[in-house]
This record gives sequence, C-alpha cells and structure tokens, in this order.
Amino acid sequence: MESRNRRIRVLVADDSPNALRSVCRFLKSLEEFEIVGTARDGQHLLHQAARFHPDLVLTDLSMPQKNGLEAAIELRRSFPAMRVLIFSELSGLSLRSNARIAHGGSSQAFPKKTTSGLNAG
Repeated sequence: MESRNRRIRVLVADDSPNALRSVCRFLKSLEEFEIVGTARDGQHLLHQAARFHPDLVLTDLSMPQKNGLEAAIELRRSFPAMRVLIFSELSGLSLRSNARIAHGGSSQAFPKKTTSGLNAG
C-alpha cells in the first residue's frame, strides 16, 4: 500500500536555464515534491525519464532535439502511468490548439506566464 506521505517524484525539462532554475527552486520549496532530475531538451528528457521513472514530468513545449509534445507522446506510450504537464510561452488559442493535439501525450498544458511568479527561496 502506498503511503499518503510519499513525495511526488518530479522530472523538470526546459531549454532555458533560468526557467529550469525557477521551476526547480519553487518545487524545492514545497515538501510534497522531490526533484529526481532535470533535462535540457526533449531527447535528454526521454533518457532521464527512463533512468529515474518519475511520477510527474513538467516540460516546456518548445525545446531542441525533440519538443515537449513529441517527448510527452513517447513517454505516455512507454510509461502510461506517468503524468506529463506541458508549459509554454504560447497562450490563448495557440496553447489550446497544441493542448488538443497533445491530448494523447500530456495530462495538461498551461502557459509559462503562470510560472513566472515561481521565485520562491
């Protein structure tokens, strides 16, 4: 039986070092999350997910090598129980269109501006 006190194991991916640092700093300030790894592009994300088997992946949509959407689709095929949240610089209709396309890969998509206040610590 799984303990209710178990921390959520998170893998964070973003090609922007500043965004990656901000998200990680915020998650570290919350006791519910444990960052198990980070990735700088979609290919590295796939490698890190296979290595660490996180409960949750937070990924940027627009990254080199393989974008967050492509990586999310592959992750959902390989690890169906893994939750994937995509964040993006896109907003409004553009983000909703990409979220519909991503439905098979991502659990959710949200604009990056909602993460801009994540300067905890």
